[in-house]
Amino acid sequence: MPDGSSRIALVALPDRLEGRLASALRDADIDATTVDSAGDCLRLVARGEVDGIVSGYALPDLDGVRLLRSIRVSHPGLPFVLILESASPSVASEAVDAGVSGYVPADADERTILARLRAALDRDAPWFTDEHQRRYRHLIEMAPIPINLFDATGESIWCNDATLDLLGLDGRDELVGRSIFEFVHPDDHELARRELATVIERKEPVGPTQMRLQRPDGEVRYVQVSTAVGRFLGEDIGQAVVVDITPLREAQDALRAERRFVEEALDALDDVFYVVDADGTLLRWNEAVTEITGYDDDELASMNVGTLFAASDVQRVQASIATVLDEGADTIEATLVTRHGHARPYEFRGRRLHGGDSHRVVGIGRDISAQEERKRQLKTLEQWLRHNIRNDVNVIRGIAENLREGRIEDADAGIGRIETYADHLLEQADRERRIVEILTNPADTVAIDLRALVERRVAALRERFPDADIDLTRADSVVVAALPDLTAAVDELVENAVEYADDGTPTVRITVVDEGARGLVRVADDGPGIPDIERHTLTFDHEIDQLHHGSGLGLLFVYWVTRLSDGDITVESDDDGSTVTLAFPTVERDGR
Repeated sequence: MPDGSSRIALVALPDRLEGRLASALRDADIDATTVDSAGDCLRLVARGEVDGIVSGYALPDLDGVRLLRSIRVSHPGLPFVLILESASPSVASEAVDAGVSGYVPADADERTILARLRAALDRDAPWFTDEHQRRYRHLIEMAPIPINLFDATGESIWCNDATLDLLGLDGRDELVGRSIFEFVHPDDHELARRELATVIERKEPVGPTQMRLQRPDGEVRYVQVSTAVGRFLGEDIGQAVVVDITPLREAQDALRAERRFVEEALDALDDVFYVVDADGTLLRWNEAVTEITGYDDDELASMNVGTLFAASDVQRVQASIATVLDEGADTIEATLVTRHGHARPYEFRGRRLHGGDSHRVVGIGRDISAQEERKRQLKTLEQWLRHNIRNDVNVIRGIAENLREGRIEDADAGIGRIETYADHLLEQADRERRIVEILTNPADTVAIDLRALVERRVAALRERFPDADIDLTRADSVVVAALPDLTAAVDELVENAVEYADDGTPTVRITVVDEGARGLVRVADDGPGIPDIERHTLTFDHEIDQLHHGSGLGLLFVYWVTRLSDGDITVESDDDGSTVTLAFPTVERDGR
């Protein structure tokens, strides 16, 4: 190589030598660049700005032999002359093994150093023509995965570009000479030290091992590291092949988060969610299944879905599973039986789910107890109304016929009776509408100050019924959860007490009681008492016929306002009068 085209890096030479050598290089028409550290030299080499190197041994960041060994990985033929400040045979031997072009003592004159450098520039190093070494260097340089070479102490000798990308480094000078532990996450240091000892001391390969790397910018990368011992330029080294699994970990974390989200969403359902196979074996279920059936997860995992149903429904359930697998969907109603023997009617909607080697059924089960109860209530209410309306209409028709035939002497009195029954029909129709509304579309409960409500209603009812003796005898301060219709229910109880009183001055006594968990409103009167037929009507437990039905809907309205508020109603009646007590769950003042 012609001298005039050579570019030489002088690396941390002794002061007395640096000046003389730089002057000699200028006289020989060789361009010299002085740098202070191995890192600076590596940057020049990486940029292709040097054709040869003259380096001291004691560098600020690593010694000259280690700098040489790092350069030899990727630049096996780059001329490298080492200045030794002492005549240590071991250092000289290491330098020769590492592929030094030549070495001279620190007290050598500049002409000797220049001669060694020129000789190196003019010849190819023997190790550069080693085909095995050449292929090895090419392999690790071009590998798309990170490869790092390190010595027995764990200090990096060399790395490929993929390693720099992984660690977020700009150049090899930021890694060479530094301990690999500077880039291993602190929590994984002990693991990395055990692996280093296995590779270097016991000469055994390890991995792939999962650990974390921490980049200088603080970012953590998850990796799998496979490490083996190797021999390079006369020294045992560790060869770490790193696979960045951070994207895989992130995808796995995202999948786990998504699974948790789906499971939490399913567990939030009041309805039961389930997956069964063609034989009815339970595969997946949500928390509602364990809460409702009373079986724990281990028990459910070994159960067939048929064991959760009434014996009379098992064949229908199995047939429904077959229908879903054949046709894609099916809906049935069946009775679910809990571990403790409680039966609940459910509607199950199943869909075919493809997956694996066989089809599965995924479905939702909804408790239809309330729906069935409302259907029964509405059906009974319809019967109840039909009989009462028919009774009133028959009375109106009879009076009209008697008037037409002249069998009633006082026509005005007959017309008045017709008007009374017509008004009763209208009143019944209005009350029936209100009951149907709260049964089919009940409002949410709200926090109600029971004392304030009753105080307002007593004042209003006294104005409406001035001849009645209406008094609030006890008024505890209590807030309850109830339907907004509670106001109308209290009015209904007082109005009934006044309407059906035996004498002209009805007496009605009202109390509001705080029982802690419940708030009570009690309405007592001195009337004739509530007939058994009216009280039995509240439970709909009797068949409705023309001889067995109540005469009004007022108490029924009160009953359903209370029940749909999660409250209770009790009716006591004797010859001295009646007492109706409504009990509602209490809440705190702010409605919680």
